Amino acid sequence: MTNKIAIGFDCTHNNKLTIENNAFTDFIQYLFDSGFQLGKIEAGITTEKLASYDLFIIGVPHLGPNLGPEEIDDLIDYVKKGGSLLIINDGGGDYENKNNLSELTKHFGIIFNNDKLYDNKSFSQENSHPVIKDFSPHYITRDLNQFIHSNGCTLTVDKSIENEKIDINGIAYSSENTSWHSYLDGDGWHDESKQHLPIIGAVHYELGKVFAIGNLSIFSSLNKSYGISAGDNFKLVSNAISWLLNKAGSEEEKLLKPIYSTVAISQDLFYWAKDMINLGKWKDLEEVINFALRIIKLRLKETDNNDTDE
Repeated sequence: MTNKIAIGFDCTHNNKLTIENNAFTDFIQYLFDSGFQLGKIEAGITTEKLASYDLFIIGVPHLGPNLGPEEIDDLIDYVKKGGSLLIINDGGGDYENKNNLSELTKHFGIIFNNDKLYDNKSFSQENSHPVIKDFSPHYITRDLNQFIHSNGCTLTVDKSIENEKIDINGIAYSSENTSWHSYLDGDGWHDESKQHLPIIGAVHYELGKVFAIGNLSIFSSLNKSYGISAGDNFKLVSNAISWLLNKAGSEEEKLLKPIYSTVAISQDLFYWAKDMINLGKWKDLEEVINFALRIIKLRLKETDNNDTDE
């Protein structure tokens, strides 16, 4: 049995997304049900604190304090050495949320734009809740039909820093026909008809990975029309977590590290497995699935041997 994967939350910068915030109960419960060990970093991000986590989540710092230069350097070094970051901003980007996340993400080729995305045709309830349907092929976007980007900002993707160790991609975009945004410049807010704007950034950065999105509502349990249960929002979130955790720095690690995969489980089997876990038959869902796969593997091997003998 492998050691538990540890996921940390930034609680240093007055973050909106935290383990304790009831608005994100379903997301946090999903992480617990998946067998992950959850923790948090308070009173400053350092290399030593980050070393405890396979994935670190920065969920919309708000109204300061900002990320300090040393914290940014330590986060970049963390990713270089194999750590993963899930970085979330929200509508209006750094300006509206009073943070400096782009000072960090620019090193990974991503900028959170100071804007808010709208769509006059494809939306959920309001045009500030665009339905995103345009995807680039990627592990994170597999099996996605659409997700809701409620009151969110867009991204600028800078591929100029790419090299043999850095790969930067926008993998989801606003509509090519009906999207527009309200953006901030020195003269205030302006409406502009602009289409095919990047919504998600996915980055391989040396040995680590970064996922960036300018939308907090997708993780929320509060509204079924645009929260984690809307559209394919949960599938997007779980695909992103799986992708961020599936990495290996060498061929040896590929043999030793587990693969994290998101699959649909029929409800009767899922709740049966949960009952068995509660009764102490298994430790967690990971153990149940791996046990089942080992039995199937052995049975198929026995069948193959029998066929060979005949």
